[in-house]
Amino acid sequence: MNLPETARRSLSLSASNEPRFWWHRLPRSDYVPPIYANLNEQEWQFLQDWFTETSRKDLVGECAVPIMSLLHGLVMGSSIRRIVQLGTHAGYSTLLLGFFLRQMNASRGLCTFEIGESLCVYTQGWLDRIGLTAFVHVELRSSLDPESPDLAREYLGGAPEMVFIDSSHEYWNTRAELDAWYPALAPGGLIVLHDSSEFAAGFDVTAKGGVRRALREWRRLHPEVESISLNHNVRAMETSEMIYKDFCGVGLIQKPL
Repeated sequence: MNLPETARRSLSLSASNEPRFWWHRLPRSDYVPPIYANLNEQEWQFLQDWFTETSRKDLVGECAVPIMSLLHGLVMGSSIRRIVQLGTHAGYSTLLLGFFLRQMNASRGLCTFEIGESLCVYTQGWLDRIGLTAFVHVELRSSLDPESPDLAREYLGGAPEMVFIDSSHEYWNTRAELDAWYPALAPGGLIVLHDSSEFAAGFDVTAKGGVRRALREWRRLHPEVESISLNHNVRAMETSEMIYKDFCGVGLIQKPL
């Protein structure tokens, strides 16, 4: 049976040996996830070009399908229109969030912070090419700069409804980001932390316990806050027994209304 293009899009990625495409090689992943299926033809072509170029330039380091699918459901399922991202890297999640916001006609919907000047320039170049500059602002600034929450609020036109933390993965930095951005969050708003598992604690170059420890301690200090950590005890790149198929884990915090 000849499948339409939208039904074939990412299926070819299962044949790639690149570690970044691990999700596409999982059993039962022989379909196109909504984060890709919902893109128009031009957006999908741009994303393919982005994959090709970032592989060539050794800029691989983005998150994968499970966490982006979670963000897709939160943003488009609840019309979340004021988003802060801490950690832009080469722009994968930034571009996809921009695509989601454009589908929602939500201009000035994402403010993303990055301390690497070359990464900001690189991501901005793709935003310009794809036509997402009305929806996304890249800020060359530390997420812990005291002015950052005010800058985000001014750009978004209100308090952030969601903060996505995917930055240094260091324990102390993540603890500080939670302390800095939770007060800036709108009532009922969400903080989403990637890489909260025991496996991902190894991403902490300071070897202090990473996002996992930071989230665990922050939750203990704020028992009144709704929070959950998925796959927090996963120790290896193994998905066979996991329901949420991301060995890096994810943490969710909701600010009370």
